[in-house]
Amino acid sequence: METVEIKTESRKLHSSGTHEFIQPYYLETLQKKEYLEIQEYISNLSDNDYKFNKNTEFNHYDGYQDKIIEKYRSCKIHYPKQDTILPRVGRDYFRLLNNKFWKYDLEDVFEFQLIKYDVGGNYNWHCDYGTAERPGLIRKLSMSIQLTPPEEYHGGELSVVNYQNTTINISTDLATVVVFDSKLPHKVHPVVWGQRLSLVGWANGPRFR
Repeated sequence: METVEIKTESRKLHSSGTHEFIQPYYLETLQKKEYLEIQEYISNLSDNDYKFNKNTEFNHYDGYQDKIIEKYRSCKIHYPKQDTILPRVGRDYFRLLNNKFWKYDLEDVFEFQLIKYDVGGNYNWHCDYGTAERPGLIRKLSMSIQLTPPEEYHGGELSVVNYQNTTINISTDLATVVVFDSKLPHKVHPVVWGQRLSLVGWANGPRFR
């Protein structure tokens, strides 16, 4: 599949006649005040505020379980309280972009994680779409906010597969906010050197009908 680099920009609906095309993802940029408040929050965290997460899965072929175990997620996760700056900012951008573009039926139920990727840290191809923490709801939109200057690490790119089956590398510009359809396959490539931090989140609502 072709891989395309994109820059941070405001995205609009594409229209042809009376038909409007909704894009699979849209980009915004944190305001300076928001970014500084988030960095202040992060600076007060200790290593004990993060939990190491390393997931593995068995490969399956023709109904038989293969003995090879594939690592598909390796990172450190901090779970912020709902009344702190991280969820407050995340909720604002979910609402902003959803009201502007998708207009999905969402509940006031959001999940957020501050993720730290050290060298080798990654998250292999997956989709977020599925059941939420609250029974009866599903994840409809996903988010990632870039919180590390791109010159401070190498690797760790966030890639998504769009509706044209093209792999897109999301901009690594500092303070980039991307909100995308939770059904999109996406991955975080392994970090080669340095460290990458990002705020990720999910917006939940009733099942599609």
